[in-house]
Amino acid sequence: MNNGTITVYDIAKEAGVSPATVSRVLTNSARVSEEKKNRVQEIIKKYDFEPNGFARSLSKQESKTIGMIVPDIRNPFYSTLFVNCEMEASRYGYNMILCNTINELSSESGHLRNLLEKRVDAIIQVGGSVDEVEPDPVYIELVNKVAAKIPIVAAGELVGANVYRIIPEQTHGMNDLLSYLIGLGHKDIALVGGRDTVIPTMKKRVALRNYLKDQGIPIRDEYIIDSEYSIEGGYEGMQTLFKLGNLPTAIIGINESAAMGIVKALREKSIRVPEDISVVGYDDTYFSEIITPQLTCISYNLRLYAEMIMETIINILNKTEKEELRYVPTNLSERSSCKSLL
Repeated sequence: MNNGTITVYDIAKEAGVSPATVSRVLTNSARVSEEKKNRVQEIIKKYDFEPNGFARSLSKQESKTIGMIVPDIRNPFYSTLFVNCEMEASRYGYNMILCNTINELSSESGHLRNLLEKRVDAIIQVGGSVDEVEPDPVYIELVNKVAAKIPIVAAGELVGANVYRIIPEQTHGMNDLLSYLIGLGHKDIALVGGRDTVIPTMKKRVALRNYLKDQGIPIRDEYIIDSEYSIEGGYEGMQTLFKLGNLPTAIIGINESAAMGIVKALREKSIRVPEDISVVGYDDTYFSEIITPQLTCISYNLRLYAEMIMETIINILNKTEKEELRYVPTNLSERSSCKSLL
């Protein structure tokens, strides 16, 4: 063996001690008997061994690793948030592990257990059970067991869990979006995508109804369409709207992917955006700028979101975090997908 291949575990085996004892000798972090200490030091000198970061971290019980659980990394919202979290983590000297559940509850549970076994320093969970109005109670029980050992930061509600939460301001975002559309003269406004069992969708729908009511604008329930959070979902939601006959003058996609599906469906009918119908959405990732026309949308400020998540984690690990709930401000990114009717 040489220094390039030898590990703390090899030294421990040859010295007849535990890896933790080797770590204590390397870091001088705890008392070790002179006899064991001398044995370990002789083997370290024999192989000219230099400890890596993992070996040094054993005494602190740190892995310098943070796990992040997402429902589908193909969604640009999740991929963009992960990349921003990864960049922020590196600033603090941490690595990230990505866990992709493909929207399966059993996969969420499996990843949570695996991250616990890997002894990551913290876990970030986004989407999936985090956003459910009534998450599975067995899963929440598992979350609470893990959270008692490892800090968990939920980018959302995660109802019933004893975790830290960082949540976008959904009501504020919807109000800004409606103020913008109504200011352009739109009163027939549809919201396409999502379902009421998902908290962010539910909040957006409640905010839409309340805002329209406050403005004295009739609420048309048929203009609030259930569909998946995807391009296909937006496309299928538009098929439902087409069957109504009278189309709205503006359509809000529940996210960018749904908005892209909406635009696709409109084009197939030779309906122009924004000349004939205005389309807006949520998220504000790179999708909003590559779609034609570029999409006006509510931005979740994903860079700031990631900064707040990582800041919270570092404060938790340093035992200085006091806020268990924080909100991410949203803002309107105006582009070219809307037309004034005035």
